Amino acid sequence: MGRELRRKEERKNKRKTTKNQKELDTSIKGSTIAKVAIFTVLLLLILYYILAVFITKEIDVSGTKGENTTEESNTNNVSNRILASATFEQKESEYYVYFYDFAEEDKNIASVISSKSDLKIYRVDTSSSLNQNYVTEDLGNHNVTGINDLKVKNPTLIQVTEDQVTAYYEGSSSIIAFLEQ
Repeated sequence: MGRELRRKEERKNKRKTTKNQKELDTSIKGSTIAKVAIFTVLLLLILYYILAVFITKEIDVSGTKGENTTEESNTNNVSNRILASATFEQKESEYYVYFYDFAEEDKNIASVISSKSDLKIYRVDTSSSLNQNYVTEDLGNHNVTGINDLKVKNPTLIQVTEDQVTAYYEGSSSIIAFLEQ
């Protein structure tokens, strides 16, 4: 085999290798894009389930899905339920806002409140993560002037008149004493 023939063979083989290399690169790029797309979809599904289970509690993983527990019925059937951030945003000129843990409602206060049908009472769940900025374990702020300095202890009842706090009752005995007047 002569020198020229070897060069022709090398050029021919070189062209074939570059075509094969381009085809291989294209197939690798296609499979990489598919893997990235699948990974992205899986990541989004995992994030959705984390949010649905832990944050919004849209998905119940406790195993009590079909059962109707008293805690579920208490928290879901609460009338006049609002967020703490909406304390000063109600349409009435005078109303009350009762802050308490919906899962651990004081039966004495509940019975007194149910007998006071003439009062407009809104309820705030202090155990909700949406209301945690307004709940404290220490003494609440009795001199509330607006939503920014609202701090309450569980349970608390406040009277709001013309978007101003006119009365502040903290603790079960204080709330019952006021409501039984």
